[in-house]
Formats: sequence, structure tokens, C-alpha cells
Amino acid sequence: MEKLKEINLSKLVITCLFCIIPISFIIGKLIFEINILLIIIAFIFSLNKKKFSEVFDKREFLIFLILIIYLQFNTIISVDWQNSFIRNIFFFRFYILIISFRYFFINDYFNSKVFRFWILIIFITTFDILYEFINGQNLLGFKSDYAHRIASFFNDELIVSSFVFSLLIPLFSYLYLNKKYKLSLFFLLISFIAIFFSGERSVFFKMILALTIIFYFWDYKNYLKKYVLLISVCLLILSSLFISVNKYFKHQIDRYIFSIERQISSNDNFSMRQNLLNTNYINQAVVTYEIVKKHPIFGVGNKNYYKSCRNYMKQNDKNYCFTHPHQVYYEIFSEHGILGAFLILTILIKLITLNNYKIKNKSNKKKLFIFGIYLYLSLIPLLPSGSFFSSNVSLLFWINYFFYTYYRDLLIKRENLNN
Repeated sequence: MEKLKEINLSKLVITCLFCIIPISFIIGKLIFEINILLIIIAFIFSLNKKKFSEVFDKREFLIFLILIIYLQFNTIISVDWQNSFIRNIFFFRFYILIISFRYFFINDYFNSKVFRFWILIIFITTFDILYEFINGQNLLGFKSDYAHRIASFFNDELIVSSFVFSLLIPLFSYLYLNKKYKLSLFFLLISFIAIFFSGERSVFFKMILALTIIFYFWDYKNYLKKYVLLISVCLLILSSLFISVNKYFKHQIDRYIFSIERQISSNDNFSMRQNLLNTNYINQAVVTYEIVKKHPIFGVGNKNYYKSCRNYMKQNDKNYCFTHPHQVYYEIFSEHGILGAFLILTILIKLITLNNYKIKNKSNKKKLFIFGIYLYLSLIPLLPSGSFFSSNVSLLFWINYFFYTYYRDLLIKRENLNN
């Protein structure tokens, strides 16, 4: 009886650790990292050889091993190994994270509880975004320091849309696979509205691309005319009304569409280089070019972008140096060079496409493409992004990778059962 209670308590603790992942992310980086660490520890202590064999993929492990070995090499050749060391040496934890999630998510009862709790958190967050827009502060009294930007539960960090978007595809995929069509559409709608209100342009454009992909590939066609057309018409009418009567919406439309053109510098008195430097985000392409010119093969090493920028840019241009380049390709090419970038991108593509050949059904192939939206959009050129190898961004990427492989394997199992 005591052993049974111990097992039930263990399951309860593990379920709680997974349920509070979104909350721990909101609280802060340290709590989020501790939560993930506790999940990994729980995985190690509850390890069962037979169960582990069900979630272990030898080819996936070998691909990750190549990436891990390369990153240790990257530390050795970096311009300052101390900057790269921590980020590279502990990269293996992302692989353990994936295996840990896969190990526990075998239990359908467990994962349904987690998914439902996460959906509730996203609903609360989207409501909080709207509440802050209307009242000027969120439910906890937090206010954004920036006009026309919403901080929500993140207080002084403007990342609420990135948070919502990071969980959007896994949760939509859960509803989609369980044929909760009305709820899945409603979930997309409120997420879209919340991201629009937040004022994060990069995430808003990613959301537009995500919706385009979803509506192109989804397979419940009977619902297309009935729900999507209705929602589109409602959004069009509401948008027209809001734009007509509300200065905020006029400003947001201006920020999302027209202000981008105004930010591109085209002063005839400046050289092309100076015009590029005076254009937000594109200026980091100039910095990347200067760094790659000095270290073309393997770059300057992980987390050495800022230091190298300060070293290689002219004195007057040093104010364009940021802690990271705000674009995934600038980061990869400057810190890993041409050869290193090719290796990393090849590995990422190989991981994403691994075992996809096992899916034969055309409908399932379309579903799989939807499940990978976050991964594809994380690697899209031009749009600004966080530092790909930083803890939070990497954790969100690899958590989405886990869900992508989880749903992929689920589709493969269903096909095998039907054959």
C-alpha cells in the first residue's frame, strides 16, 4: 500500500512539473531552467530499460552526438573559449530533455492532463493581453514601458507573443489530432488577436505565415467554408471598424505594414554600407559580414558575436554592436562560419526529416507539415529572432522539436495499425 502511494505521488509530482512549464517560463529563466532540470532528474530516477528502448532512436542519437562533438570543437577554436564553454558543454541537456519528454509522454492519460493545463494557461495569457490593452495594466498590475506594446505577465520583458507562439503549434496539433475542430479554430483565432495586440511585429508575421500553412494543409475541408470564411469575414469587419474609430489600431497597422519601409535608410549622402548600418536589424548583416571576413570557416565561436563586433567594427560603428545579432542566420554564420553553419543547418534539417519516409498517407504528410511549423519558422531568413543558442530560445525550439517527433511517431503508429 505504501509503495502504491509512493508511485502515485511520484506520478503526481512529474505531472505537476510538466504542467507548470509555461508558468515557470513566465516567472523567469532561472525557474524555467530549474523546472526542466527537475524533469530530467525525474527521468533519470524513473528510468526503465524496456520503456527507454521504446523512445530511443539510434540515428537521432548519432546525429545529436555529431552536433555535440562539433560544439566542443567550436569552443576550442573560438576567439574566447570562456564565452563559449558553458553554452557548448551543456548543449547535451537538450537531447536528454527530448528523451525525457518522450519517455513520460508515452502515457496518454498523463499527456492529456498536461495539454489541457497548457491550453488553459494560453487562454489566461491571451485574456491578460486584452485586459492590459483595455486597462493599461495587466491582471497583476504590470505595465509596459513601451507605447503600443503589451508585456502581460512578463512585466518588463516584451516576449509575451513569443511565449504564446511557442506553444501554439503543439497545442493546436493536440486539438487537431483529437478532432476538436471548433476549439482548434477558436484557439487559433484568440492567439492571432492576442499576438496582434501585443505589438511584436516579427511574431505577428510568423503567425500570418503559420495560419497560411495551416489553412493550406489541414484536411478537415468540410469546416473550411463553414468556419474559416466566417472567421475571416468577422475579422475583416472588426478590423475595418477598429481602424476607422481607434487610433491604436491605426498605429498598429502602420507599425506592422508601413513603418518598415520608413526604417530603411536610403540617404543619398551616405554610402551603401552606412545606409545598411542605419537600418534596424539589417545593420547586423554588415556586422556579420565583417566578422565572417575575418573568420570565414568556423566563425568566432558561440557567444562571441558582441566581443568580435567590438573588435572588428570601426570606432564610429561600435554602437551598432549588440549582445546577439537578432537573426538566426547572422548568429550562425558569424559564430560558426560557413562550414560550421553548413554543418549545423544540415543536422537540423536531418533531424526534422528523420523517419518522415515512414509516413505514406498523403493526409498524414500534410498533418506532419503543420506539426513542424514552429521549427520551420524558427529558421526563416530576414525576420528578427532571439539568440538561437541561448537557453530560453533553445529550450523552446527543442521542446517544439520533441512535440513534432511525438506527433510524427503517433502518425506512424496509426498507419501501422491500419495496415
